[in-house]
Amino acid sequence: MENVVATRPVRAAQPVLPRDVALACATGVGLGGFGLGAAFALHARAEGPTWMAVSLLPLSMLLVGVLYLFLVRHRHGRASDWLALGYTAAVVVATLLLTLLEAGRELYAEMNVGVW
Repeated sequence: MENVVATRPVRAAQPVLPRDVALACATGVGLGGFGLGAAFALHARAEGPTWMAVSLLPLSMLLVGVLYLFLVRHRHGRASDWLALGYTAAVVVATLLLTLLEAGRELYAEMNVGVW
């Protein structure tokens, strides 16, 4: 009698992230990057804080919150988590870049003062 081994049908390789999760993460990164980029551009143009620059960040957070609740309500819990993670990642990276930019400006200004 032969040994018969049951095998599962071969499936195509699954992507690392499902499409809805990747789309939610990209949306979060896009909203965070756009909100912070626009706020920084308005801040730099006016050479100080303005009401439009200051109001963009809470508005983008409100939009992400509404999208998060929409995804949770339609039972896409994993996608809603990745939306929030993408937004948070964009905020953290933008804050890091802005901090490095300001530190570079201060260092450059100190070097110029020391030369003269």
